[in-house]
Amino acid sequence: MPSIKLFELGPTRSARVRWTLLEAGLEYESIGNRVDIIGSEELRKVHPLGKLPAAIIDGKPLFESAAIASAIADLVPEKDLIAKPGTWSRYLHYQWVCFALTEMEAHVQSTEINSIDFVIPESQHVPGIIEQNSMMFKRGAAALNTVLGETDYLIEDRFSVTDIIVGYTVAWGQEQGLLSGFPNLVAYLERLLEREHCTLPPH
Repeated sequence: MPSIKLFELGPTRSARVRWTLLEAGLEYESIGNRVDIIGSEELRKVHPLGKLPAAIIDGKPLFESAAIASAIADLVPEKDLIAKPGTWSRYLHYQWVCFALTEMEAHVQSTEINSIDFVIPESQHVPGIIEQNSMMFKRGAAALNTVLGETDYLIEDRFSVTDIIVGYTVAWGQEQGLLSGFPNLVAYLERLLEREHCTLPPH
């Protein structure tokens, strides 16, 4: 069994990694799971910005939730949680993960940063950007909504770690009230929430 240490905090992207670990059936050591771990010297040894999540897998540090979740899925090939390396389906996994993170998640993250006094102080907020963020998120959401009108899941029409990563982004958009008019994304979230190990917040 691999040795896995996860620096996590409930309401962060750690949820992606935790869900993947549960689907994989792998044991892990939870480190932190408290606000004061963010930016700590201990965490900076794994993540240069001291951000969550971060992991140590078999003694090797890794950060960014999509990278960690993908690496964990590869640890248990028998679970078929991720398309096999070198296949076209694997390249599609990279495609949809990158799409979600750049075309959708970047915008809801910017809205959150400019809405709550947590990442940066309120004096540095740029509230005028929120409307544009919503518009840009919806542009990506519309494309994803079309795709999910033709398939239940993004890769090989079966649940995979791709859906864990992308589903978190979609749920973030729902939290900000941005899924109106995207019934296929709402139905997609409902399917994900039905899974036993889902870590997405109920809605």
